[in-house]
This record gives sequence, C-alpha cells and structure tokens, in this order.
Amino acid sequence: MQLDRPEATATIRFDGRDLAAVPGETLAATLVAHGLTAQGTAKDGSARGHYCGMGVCHDCLVVVDGRAGQRACLTKIRHGMEAERQASAKVSFQAAAIDLADVPLAAPEPRAVDVLVVGAGPGGLRAALAAAETGAKVLLIDERPAPGGQYFKQDGSPAAPAPDRQMRTGASLIASVIAAGATLESETLAWGVERGEDGALTVSTLRHGTAGLIRPRMLIIATGAYERPVMVPGWTLPGAMTTGGAQTLVRSYGVLAGKRVLVAGNGPLNIQVARELMRAGVSGLSLAEAAPDPVSRPMEAAKLALAGPALALRGVAELAALRASGARLFFGHRLIAIEGKTQVEAAVLAALDANGQPTGPTIRVAVDAVLTGDGFMPASDLPRLLGLPFAMSADGSLILERDDAGATAQADVFVVGEAGGFGGAHVAGAMGELAGRTAATRLNFHATGDESRTRATLARHRRFQAALWALFAAPRPQLAGDDTLVCRCEGLTLGLLKTTIETHGLNDVASLKRLTRAGMGRCQGRYCAPALRELVGAPAAEPALPAPQAPVRPVPLAALAAEKPEWGGHRRSNLPDRPLSPGEPLPVSEAATVVIGAGIAGLSTALFLARAGHDVVVIDRNPVNSGASGGNAGSLHAQLLSFDHGAKAEAGGQPAALTLPLQRDSIALWKRLETELKADFEISITGGMMVAENDADLAFLAAKTAVERDKGIDCQVIGRDDLRRLEPGLDERFVGAAYCPQEGKINPLVATNAVAEAALAAGARIVTGAEVQAISRDGSGFTVTTSRGPIRAARVVNAAGAFASRIGAMLGVDVPVFGAPLQMVVTEAAEPIVSHLVAHAARHLTLKQAANGNVIIGGGWTAGLDPVRGHPRPLRSSIEGNLWVAQHVVPALRRLHVLRTWSAMNINIDGAPIIGEHPAVPGLYTCVTSNGYTLGPIMGETTATLVLGQDPGRDLKPFGIERFG
Repeated sequence: MQLDRPEATATIRFDGRDLAAVPGETLAATLVAHGLTAQGTAKDGSARGHYCGMGVCHDCLVVVDGRAGQRACLTKIRHGMEAERQASAKVSFQAAAIDLADVPLAAPEPRAVDVLVVGAGPGGLRAALAAAETGAKVLLIDERPAPGGQYFKQDGSPAAPAPDRQMRTGASLIASVIAAGATLESETLAWGVERGEDGALTVSTLRHGTAGLIRPRMLIIATGAYERPVMVPGWTLPGAMTTGGAQTLVRSYGVLAGKRVLVAGNGPLNIQVARELMRAGVSGLSLAEAAPDPVSRPMEAAKLALAGPALALRGVAELAALRASGARLFFGHRLIAIEGKTQVEAAVLAALDANGQPTGPTIRVAVDAVLTGDGFMPASDLPRLLGLPFAMSADGSLILERDDAGATAQADVFVVGEAGGFGGAHVAGAMGELAGRTAATRLNFHATGDESRTRATLARHRRFQAALWALFAAPRPQLAGDDTLVCRCEGLTLGLLKTTIETHGLNDVASLKRLTRAGMGRCQGRYCAPALRELVGAPAAEPALPAPQAPVRPVPLAALAAEKPEWGGHRRSNLPDRPLSPGEPLPVSEAATVVIGAGIAGLSTALFLARAGHDVVVIDRNPVNSGASGGNAGSLHAQLLSFDHGAKAEAGGQPAALTLPLQRDSIALWKRLETELKADFEISITGGMMVAENDADLAFLAAKTAVERDKGIDCQVIGRDDLRRLEPGLDERFVGAAYCPQEGKINPLVATNAVAEAALAAGARIVTGAEVQAISRDGSGFTVTTSRGPIRAARVVNAAGAFASRIGAMLGVDVPVFGAPLQMVVTEAAEPIVSHLVAHAARHLTLKQAANGNVIIGGGWTAGLDPVRGHPRPLRSSIEGNLWVAQHVVPALRRLHVLRTWSAMNINIDGAPIIGEHPAVPGLYTCVTSNGYTLGPIMGETTATLVLGQDPGRDLKPFGIERFG
C-alpha cells in the first residue's frame, strides 16, 4: 500500500467510496494502494483479491461501470470510473445492467499479416524485431496493458519508481520494434486458434471488447509463463499474491503489497523481488527460500559464476544487500500456512529435513502480505489448441517439441521462450530472434546479421539457467492438510479430492474433473491441473492434462456472437483411427456378455443385466463417461427437436416421431433410477419450450405438436402472454412457443457415474484402457480381441456410439451409424435467467441454466475434428453462430462471459435408435441411441431384456437394424 501519492490526480469511486488514483495505473493498483486487498468474491462467498497480477487467476473480478466480470489487474483506471466489488461468484444482472443496444453483434473482418507474434515479453519482442527487419509485415499483440511482459515490466504511471537497467533495456527494445515497422497492439487477447479446411491459420482475438480475426502466414507464440502456486492453507486470502503479481504493482505503479511482507517459495526471482520491495520502502521483510543458502553450495555457486559471471555477480550483490538491510532470511524453509480471518495476518514457516519434508518447531511471522513463487508453468494454451506434440517434465510442467528457433512440427508455427518450457528471459530473447529470422526466411524474406552469434548466446544462457537452478534446487512442496484448497476457482479441498479419487478408484484427471468440476472454473485449471495429475498418480512421462479449450480466457459473449446461416441434418464425420498402446493383460478372460462402450447406453445395459444376476463385462478404450455421454449438454428431450420435424428432418421425420414414446419413458426411468440409487442426478423437470418468432414458426410448431400429441407427448402451442409469464427473460419478439412440461435437464457428469457405480455394485465388471481390435465368431460365441488381450463371450452388445460402425465391420455387418461432432458453450455463473429448457423453432439452439448458475448453450452446432489430438474440437464459426442465436432469444446473455467451449462425438442415424439382435449374427446386439443422453437408460434396460430373452413390452420393429434393408 502507498497512500502518500502526490501523482494521484484522478478520482474513482469504489463501493461508494471516492479514491484518489494515479492516471495510467490499473484498478487493482489503486485498490491495493488504499489497502483494499479484497476485491472479488469466491464461490463460497469468501473474499478474494489481487493474486497473479496478470489476468490468470480471475480472483480480482469487479463490476466496472455496470459491466461484471472485469479483472481489476488488467483494467486501467480513468477519472470518474464507477466500480464495485463483485459481491458474488454469480453475475448479478442489476449490477451488470448495461445498454444492450450498444453491444455490437457482427462477425469481424479478418486481417492478413506475414508474421503474427503473440506475447510482447523478451521472446516476442525480439521475434517481432527480427522478422520486421526483413521487411515482413509483422503484428505483435499482448493481453497486458503495456508491452514488456513479466521481465521487461514498464512503468505504467507517474508513481512508478525510476526505471532500472532491466526496464530501460525493455523500453529500448520496444522502441526498436516499433521503429522497425512492426505494429504493436496491447490489451489484445488471443483467445483461440484453429486451422481452416485449407490448412491456413486463423487466430481469434479480443481487444477493448471487440472481436478480431488474424490470418498470419507464420505464427510465433511467445505467451510466456505464469507462476506455479504454493498451495497451503490460507493461500487464497486477500493479501496473498504471487511474487510476480506484487512485482508488477511496485515496478509498474509504485504500489507496495504491504508494509510487513513475506516472500516465500523457491527461485532467484524471489530474491530479486524482495530486494526491490526493500528499496521501495517495505519496513518489515522476510524471505523464506526452500533451497539451502547459496553459500552452503560452493561447487554449484562456482559453476554458476563460470556460466555467467556478470549475472552471477548481480545476484550475489542482491543477496548481500538483503542480508545487510536487516531482512529476515530463512533458507531451507517452506511456507506451510497463511493465517487470517478476512485477510493475511501471519505466515507459518517450517525448516526442511534431508528429504525436503517440514520438520522441527514452526516459525510464525506477523505480516500483512505473503508473496509466493515456486517456479513457473508454461502458458501453453495456444500450442495445445493447435495439437502440437509435447512431453511432461518431472515437475509436471509441459515441454513442447521444438528446435532452437522454436520451430515445431507445424511448419508455420513457432513457440519461443517459456510458452514451450521454462528457460528464462535471455533464453526466450535468443529463441525469439531465431524464430523471427526463420519465420521470415520461410516466407522468402531475407534476414541479415550473424545467426551463429545468437545461437551461441542461446547456448550460453541455457548453461547459465542449468547452473542457476542447480544452485537453487529444492524438493517440490507436498500438498498437506485436507482443508487446503487445491482448485481455488471451484473451492475444492485436498480432502474432498482424495476422497473422490479413493471412492471411485480414479486414475485420470479427466474423470476427476467430471466428478468434482476441478479445473472447470475461470482459470481453466492453470493452477490446479499439475496437482490433480499428481493426486491421481499419472505417470511422470504421461501428458495427462485436461484438454485445452477455447476461449483460453473468459470472453464477453456479445463480442463473439455473429449470425450464421441455418442448415439441416448433421455433418457426418468420424475420428481417425488411433491404435491404443498395449497395457496390462485384461483382468477377465470370459463373460456371458461383453458390452463394448462405457457410455450411458452401455453402462445402463450392464446395470440391468447385472441386476438380473447376469455375468457382464463392459470394455472401453477410454475412461467411463469420457465420450458423448460425458460431453453432452444434459438436456432431457421429450418433444422433437426443430430439425427432427419438417423439411430439415432425416427420413422425413418419421423415425424421430416414432422415438417419442421412448424419450418420454426414458425420462421417467431417469427419475426412477435417481430415487433407486439414492443419488442426485440434478434432474429438474421444469418443462421445455420451443419459441416462435413469427406466424411461420407458429404454423411449424402447430404441426409438430400434433405429431407429438399423437405419440403420447404432452405438448401444446402457447401464446405470447403465457410465454412471457413462463419465461419473462425471453426477447419481446417471440410470439409463442411449443410448451412441453415433461422436458428438463440432468447433470451427465454425475448421473453416468452413478449408473456405473450401481452396475459395479450389482456385479458388473468395467474394464477401461482396452481398445477392441477385432471380433470373431468362436463356436456359439465370440472372441473379442483387445489391446490388452482377448476375452470370450456368448453375446456381444455393440454400444460403441459413434464408433458402432467400426465394431459391426469387425463381424462383417453394416451398422449405419455415423459420427457427428457437436459443440457446446458454457457461460460464467449468473443469477437466474431462464428456468426452462429453451429451443428455437427455426434455428439450432438448446439453452438451459444449471443449478450452479452456469448457462449451457448447445443445439447441434457442428464441431471440427482434430487429427493431431484425435478428438473433436469446437469451431469458431459454430461458436459465433450458436451464441448469436442464444442472445437473440435471451438478450441478458450479452452481459455474461463465455467460460469455455467443448465438443463431443455425437451420433447420427436416421432420427431413431438401433436396438436389437442382428438377424445375420445371432448373439450380436446393437444398442445405439440417436437422441443423445435422454434415451440412455431405456436403451440399456431394453437391450438387457432382449439379451435375457424376455419380452421388452413394446414394439421394437421401428428400431431394428432390419429397417435399413
């Protein structure tokens, strides 16, 4: 904090209080300067504040001039600004009351450049300079308010201290980049990247609330890194922040994190920041470094001096100055807790034994700020979205495969510096220069200068970094205390996560994420993913991180919405064949029935078979619920979708219409299972409505509801007044709707898992990580050959979803099932907006609000296929179109941010499922649903009945495979 600030010539209003502010500083800097360390609110209602200082954590969310979800650390103040603490993790629409008419809704025009550099730190700046000097058209973008990155932080306000040598070097480099002709744009977020069908790159951006598209011929990713957190009890208290977050405050804005400060963790940056704080006026400073005192490692210190004499001497001087200043230094110590009720009050330290474990009596230090830094994690979102190959280091961070110039497996993509693996600012700068030269050369521009000198510089600084971290080598901290928060966004403790892992026998991050929502918050798992990976026991060499999602940061929904043309049917596509590596031998060699597919259809089949005492084994190459069953939006459909009736419908809509009784009965079965299993599926039968915009829509709905009522579905057309009474948040333009009280929603992340556990409890066995490679007739039964060995069975149930055709082909039969990759979108949590399942009569849309406040938006928008990672991925055009329809129906959505999108391989048949024994292959049963999650349990119950030789109690002829001739 720093209240004596003569430069504070502006005034802002925060929570009804006038605050003096310095022009050019961020809102977070103003608030911390006034001692207001609590700015945002956690999911549990506790106070949160400035933590990372670079827009990663989203803990400093505030409402600015009526716009909710603004990051205080990246929001520049302006005189007269009105701001308030975001009082809930859910967006309040009273606080977010903006003029919707002022929100632009149009697709941006793409910009073409020769070289796009993302990230204006040392690597990005040098890459842009090298490329621009060849004459290439270069655009350099960065999310932060000013270029320079963490290393070259520039002064952002008149209150900042006089620039030191590091800042002056950065300023000179920035000036050189501009002088060379590169265009530099700050406050520009690259939120996604994809390749078109022609293979060309498109980078999606957001600047000052406006979306943009950039089409580079070469892309250089220099997004740097963010600090690895120190997870101890209290690490989310206001006043606890990263070392880099505090450094930004003091270097760029002249604001101290506190008067009594502890810097804790591991690495030389902590020493540098501690020294800067002392110079800036911190009166009580303590430093806890996990590594031993450098003087106790003379051999490592000597190697460091040889590798970089000047840099080593500077470090020695910084440490000597700290010792002389009276700061309390604790080498070989770890932070084990932060204490405080509403903000930081004290820190608890412990010495480390020979194994790196806390030992001996603890030390309590009274402080008002705790700054932690324990190494770095690469900001690798964009490389991962592109599917670039990577490996995992021993500490769980990502290391991309690239050469010295950052060149990757994709010829038009370079990744330099920390974005591909930590190496320090000087390594990043040298790589950036090589990348800029190489990228421009590949475009036939001529690069001058001595490249060999740059490569020698790169090698020298790599040697220095290796020596530096040998000197500061320390054991990684171990998570301790079941009350320690691991996922700070979702408020998940170590104890809860361990219990979930043990209860469900989990060994992969994706399953843990689905069951607990870990990593699903605003930071998208950037902080908790390595810890989650460690908790589930993923092998050190296995890149078992959650799949990357676009947008890589929350983005205003209104900025992405753009109208797209409608269509009929689905784009049929299937994933590439990616053989699974052999694993441990199957734990079972024989079963009465083998079910292929651990989605809801296969698991329900297993449940009902096992309940009848039948010997059943479920086999899947992937974890339970990891396909379409876990990736759908959770709608429970009782009425026809708009594209299942009329001109857009497959096979004239008749197969879909015949399926309606199954949908109705399956919803009832879902409710029954929830009661029987004593589980909360989050089922909510609030009713569904398909809205009409004009008379043509009403006529369409009248015809559709007549078909539905004929099939036993309670569905009626209602007028404008009833529509407004039931759903007042809809746009005034809608004149009526088809209303079906039987529709609702369910949480597929928990419901499928409950069915799986019930199947196991009933005696079924589930084997994952086993890919079916072949099936052959074996006397009266079958031999199913998997990547983990064979299993014999009297019967086989093909419940492989979009891959059912591949399973059928193994036995020489045609199963006319096609993959249809579809995408979904989820917003940040908000106060209630809609209470029903909402669809549109003429456009692709399903929309619902989950119990936690998130709005889930789907409707059959096509996703793409990622041949590198081998799974579906969202398409920007589908995101834009989906969001346009959503806000067209519910205008208040324009006030929200999109948290993430995801995609799953849906199933396309002819509008109806396939159920039953194949007439040409006795003992082979098909169990594939055409209407997503809704039909899952009844498909399983019916298939189990058939396998057991019992009467299903309904006419299944319309759903038999024989209908395809």
